[in-house]
Amino acid sequence: MLVVVSWVSFWLDKDAVPARVSLGVTTLLTMTTQASGINSKLPPVSYIKAVDVWIGVCLAFIFGALLEYAVVNYYGRKEFNDQKKKGGIGDCVCPPGQRSTRLDSSSYIGVGRIAIVKRIRELLSVKMKISRKVDLMSRLTFPLTFFSFLVFYYQAYVKQSRD
Repeated sequence: MLVVVSWVSFWLDKDAVPARVSLGVTTLLTMTTQASGINSKLPPVSYIKAVDVWIGVCLAFIFGALLEYAVVNYYGRKEFNDQKKKGGIGDCVCPPGQRSTRLDSSSYIGVGRIAIVKRIRELLSVKMKISRKVDLMSRLTFPLTFFSFLVFYYQAYVKQSRD
């Protein structure tokens, strides 16, 4: 559940720094606390247990979601500075007549109304900002990769315990 909760940040605006960082750090610390609680109740052994693999992979996915935001933030700021150097923006990147402190919320408006085919075309378009591409790709790759791990984990450990 914590891994899935950490993916919520992929749907948050890239300029919502406090929300994305606090979500990532909170899920990471919660998973760490759960790991230490689980390991304190188990006897110490010299080999890797199935729960160690599970906790390690979950921690990696949560940390990966936090690192994903670092990449999105880096490219978002780079794109903002490049656009500012070209003279394309002033103090505010917002529609005329509207005052906002967001860097670039226009690329996130109306995403829920786009058909899946249009989303794929949008993702593959050359002129889309890199920070936006990273967020969109993460929405798909993180769950698919985790699902692949679940299948492997089930095959390797759960079925093995039945035999």
